[in-house]
Amino acid sequence: MITVSWLIAALIFFYFSLIFWRFGNEPIRTFAVRRRSETEEIQAGEAENEELTSKFLGEFEGYLQSINDRNKFRYRLAAGGFLISGLTSLLLALALI
Repeated sequence: MITVSWLIAALIFFYFSLIFWRFGNEPIRTFAVRRRSETEEIQAGEAENEELTSKFLGEFEGYLQSINDRNKFRYRLAAGGFLISGLTSLLLALALI
């Protein structure tokens, strides 16, 4: 019975390892500015400052890239931990047979 419990724990750990590895491969999507139509710009009273918008977008894309890199590292580190836990559970189950 204890062996079955360790095998179930190993399967759960391997599943979490796979899920966290997949999370690490899914980056936050990039940001896109939606352009207003010309009539909306006239109604708004001002046109957007293109230089300020492009500068903001450049900095924001850099921020998103840094967050994506950190998330990828953290999720892969967690996946490695779950993989080690799964292997340990599997070895314990095999040792108790």
